[in-house]
Amino acid sequence: MKKAFIFLVVIFLVNIAGMYFGFYNLWWFDMSLHFIGGFLMAMFMSHYLADAKTPSKLKNCLIIAGAVVFVGVIWEFYEYTASQILIRPIYDNFGVRAYFIGDLDDTMNDLLVDILGAVLFAFLLPRTKLIR
Repeated sequence: MKKAFIFLVVIFLVNIAGMYFGFYNLWWFDMSLHFIGGFLMAMFMSHYLADAKTPSKLKNCLIIAGAVVFVGVIWEFYEYTASQILIRPIYDNFGVRAYFIGDLDDTMNDLLVDILGAVLFAFLLPRTKLIR
């Protein structure tokens, strides 16, 4: 569980570096971060559930899917809020043109890619034996 949390922090830091260095001009950068974030969030939750020893596989899968979607939606709210209040101060104080959120298509693609990352983890899950 510690590794999954560390990787989630690394993804957050890569996100900040990507804004600073302008990596969001690359179409695949945002998608790859969302995909890896969904994958790692599913890993994090499966480790948590393995420790909790919840008896039902279906229940565990629903909890993991719900957690990934919840975190993805919260992240999109964060992006929207940041785009409303942080863009100007970041530019004024640091000279960085920040990019937080695109249009509705971008938001839907981000959520879909979050879920696809979790689905990949679900396919790898039987090999990891984290959910019993």
